[in-house]
Amino acid sequence: MKRIALLGLVCFALSGCGDDKVTKEYLVGDWRCNWECFGMDSGREENYGNAIDSDEYIRTFKIVDDQLYRVLKDEKLESYDIDKIYNNPTYEFIEGDHTLSVTQKLEKISNDKYQSISTSNFKMNSNKTNVIDIKIKEVTICTRIK
Repeated sequence: MKRIALLGLVCFALSGCGDDKVTKEYLVGDWRCNWECFGMDSGREENYGNAIDSDEYIRTFKIVDDQLYRVLKDEKLESYDIDKIYNNPTYEFIEGDHTLSVTQKLEKISNDKYQSISTSNFKMNSNKTNVIDIKIKEVTICTRIK
């Protein structure tokens, strides 16, 4: 019996316990975030290349009544639903002659660092011959402020 319990404990330790997922509790606190935006025409088969825009900012999260909120500059709270990112990472908006497809990913890099990646594809057909097709990738890497 002791061997089975020990074997189970070793297997659990070796396989981990899902510690690589970003959770509400993990996000609570202050984070220094670096955001970069990359863009390209979808017709090209190239990498995104250099960033076309970037920013650095502080992001704060808190839990109120078991709900995760992002604290805005004026101390107002904005709901932040990470389950939506995990459960529905890709969504699409279609309106008139344009379509916007967005894919989101949230990844834990370490106990004090995570990244958020959002890839958007904007496509507009103005008259069957004029097609605008643009891809945008936004990468945000946040490090916990201690």
